Amino acid sequence: MSTVAYLNPAMLLAGKQLDNNWKVIDLITKHLEGTGGNFSYSYNVINTETGEKAFLKALDFSMALKSSNPLQRMGQLTGFFQFEQNVLELCKNKRLNRIINLIEAGTVPAEEGSIIPVPYFIMELAAGDIYHQMDFSKKIDHILNLKILHSVCVALYQLHNNGIAHQDVKPSNILRITDGPHKLGDLGRADLRGETTPYGLMPFAGDPAYAAPEVHYKAVSQDWVFRRIASDAFQLGSMITFLYTQLNMTAIMKIYIAPEHNWSNWTQTYREVLPYLYVALEQSIDFFKSNVDDKELGEELGNLLYQLCDPDPNKRGHPKTIFGKNKTISLERYNTIFDRLLKKQEMNALKLRMN
Repeated sequence: MSTVAYLNPAMLLAGKQLDNNWKVIDLITKHLEGTGGNFSYSYNVINTETGEKAFLKALDFSMALKSSNPLQRMGQLTGFFQFEQNVLELCKNKRLNRIINLIEAGTVPAEEGSIIPVPYFIMELAAGDIYHQMDFSKKIDHILNLKILHSVCVALYQLHNNGIAHQDVKPSNILRITDGPHKLGDLGRADLRGETTPYGLMPFAGDPAYAAPEVHYKAVSQDWVFRRIASDAFQLGSMITFLYTQLNMTAIMKIYIAPEHNWSNWTQTYREVLPYLYVALEQSIDFFKSNVDDKELGEELGNLLYQLCDPDPNKRGHPKTIFGKNKTISLERYNTIFDRLLKKQEMNALKLRMN
């Protein structure tokens, strides 16, 4: 066995028989995983007793051997794995139907002469993420876009209602389920309200490319709702811009923020930079609307962007909740809005087919 193969047992699971009649069929892909920042390998698996097909995510702990204290790092990575398993099981027990369903979790023990086990999750089979579904070279599919947005919004609302913030909403974590609604996956960077979590002390634990402005300016709130839920709300807004422009809101706003006001150069308070960020937001939304070929829909989605991507997390969200008696951030009303917009597009498409 080669050194590379020996050091990466997670890439050698094809053909293995696992517990509870699961057999690993073939390797799909390798990607950077949110669970502790290590790599993972994706496999197709089948239950040889029931015939059920599923998806296996194997975590590669081999990089721990390159740390100054491999055993300590291995223990830390195991903790990350156990945390994500606990969150996925919580979602399953609460029947959060827009979160990818965990079938079971396990560990392939370290082979003789190795100290590297391979923890894995077996989850319901997805037909890939939305990167593989979108075709930006064709006419905009408003119905598909709104289905995705509605599903992501429902998923986040379900999580928030159970005291969970996702923190890493991005296209690669939005999964397409065959003959079903899209679901949100990868909860390795999640945070739970009132609990000690691996990333609970971090201002933001997700992909920095999708982080809200206050994260980049190091001005996150100490209040859990206005730190975590506000971040998820901003990322929901970013999915609106991505589906129509291939760019998230962070990337678009950066284009319109003058160099002297950019987070890399700004040395004054966040409150002092906010007026410039509002100008950048308005320009970003104008850019977004120019990419939507349905003017009425573009205006409606633009209004949602003003709310979801407000640079001030204390003003982010629907006016009736953020400025209501019990000031908070809730995505409940957006579920209804996306559903309404979707049904309107479906009705328009039906009328066109009938004419």
